Amino acid sequence: MMPDPFVLPVVAERSYHARAPGYSFLLSDEYWTLDKNVRINVGHVGSLLSEPTRTGFLQALAFYASELSSHHVNNVHDRLRHMLISTGADEINEVMLINYRATLNPRTEWYLGVISGFLRRWHRLGYPGVSMDVIRLLDGWTIKGNRKGDAVKRKDPEAGPLTDNELQAFNEGAVQAFERDVISLSEMAMCLVTSSTGRRPIQISHLRVGDILSGKNMKNEPLYLLNVPRGKQQHDFRASFKPFAITEDLLRILDAQAKHSIKQVEELLGFRLQQADRQQIPLFPDVDVVKSIASPRELRDLLKTDKLHIASAVVSDVLQFVADAAGIHSERTGDVLRLNARRFRYTTGTRAAREGFGELVIAELLDHTDTQNAGVYIKNIPEHVKRLDEAVGFQLAPYAQAFAGVLVDAEKQARRGGDPTSRIRTEGGRGIGTCGEFGFCGANVPIPCYTCMHFQPWLDGPHEEVYAHLIDERDRLIDLTGDVQVTTVLDRSILAVADVIQRCNRRRVEMSEQGVLING
Repeated sequence: MMPDPFVLPVVAERSYHARAPGYSFLLSDEYWTLDKNVRINVGHVGSLLSEPTRTGFLQALAFYASELSSHHVNNVHDRLRHMLISTGADEINEVMLINYRATLNPRTEWYLGVISGFLRRWHRLGYPGVSMDVIRLLDGWTIKGNRKGDAVKRKDPEAGPLTDNELQAFNEGAVQAFERDVISLSEMAMCLVTSSTGRRPIQISHLRVGDILSGKNMKNEPLYLLNVPRGKQQHDFRASFKPFAITEDLLRILDAQAKHSIKQVEELLGFRLQQADRQQIPLFPDVDVVKSIASPRELRDLLKTDKLHIASAVVSDVLQFVADAAGIHSERTGDVLRLNARRFRYTTGTRAAREGFGELVIAELLDHTDTQNAGVYIKNIPEHVKRLDEAVGFQLAPYAQAFAGVLVDAEKQARRGGDPTSRIRTEGGRGIGTCGEFGFCGANVPIPCYTCMHFQPWLDGPHEEVYAHLIDERDRLIDLTGDVQVTTVLDRSILAVADVIQRCNRRRVEMSEQGVLING
């Protein structure tokens, strides 16, 4: 039976300030907005509790909201709501806790661990609703924590770390989708900074223009850094940072995004910003909030908060959107990649463990405060990369979809087919296809061409020769180094060439059935 509708009583009409600057609430509010990303429906939980437990819950949760991270408060709220709904109880007592524990299993027992910490603090604060008998019961229990790194341990193809091929496919696919005008500059930049750094969505969303740094190291070599705000640790908004080294290519993309964001904000505001204000513009601004700003003073007030930044959920949404829009597939599942930012964190940790780094280095790389989570990568170091031989390459090619160009029956049908300078040749001088791009390309042709969207391989091109050369080169490097891992840079090209060969075979069958002379 559903409880009767109820209006939260006005326990105290003083305003409570959330930990995040710029956010406050009343105990009587049905919803509490704690920051850009968290808005909780305390009214629903309040409707499940009787007095005086209801009042004690609101006061204890308000204390949490003013002292702890919004995500932790949201987690406590959700777990408590789950317990109340599961048990049907309207107060906190020993019977309801025993009944609730009976509904949990080893994978969900950590729910009670979250609730236990909150109930203990609730009791210590002296608010009504949690008795000493409840605390004694909790003291007598040993509650298992959340299982860490389960997707890493299982090498889950839809939730765990990405393979090297999947990671490369995503990065290349995002760039190609931008070049085809399928996604925006902001979406490409968001994807590449996430995949390259393994940072959490909230850290990506909190980046600002001034966080992109370049200079020289002690050897006078170029140094490119991203000054990343710390996310999960108990720090205030943009109060603590950790620099992360990035490549020059990523720097250029982020610089372009920074200029775009400044221009976009200035156009929406209708006035030019001072240089100091420009440096504080979010790298990924919330356009709707910017539109509402009426003055430079209001802008500066908002810059003290997270309100000008996109919500962190947008980052994960964009990752999946780009995978869908660009048609980026997994060679393990044959389907479009299932993505979220956590998978890139898993990938970063997994690759570091595979390269032989220890727990301390991995914890530092992932911006952990301790090594308790980093151990899962060390204990689950992936097997050596399997040797990609000729047969395996052809088996994986249809799933990996590494070939991004368009097969043409003959040179004359290709874009720029009449331009001899557009021909792509093998090392032996034999023509294999046409480049449809008019701009300069510095790639070491022909191998990178097979994964380029501008490449148009010819039906009669000697693609088998290219494939055999790549397999031989891979074997040569393995024999030379004794390490299969160093040769994986060739794998995606091998899969792309195999895909072209298979497409050529299918096209020849199709033309034969139509009675078309292949060389006529």
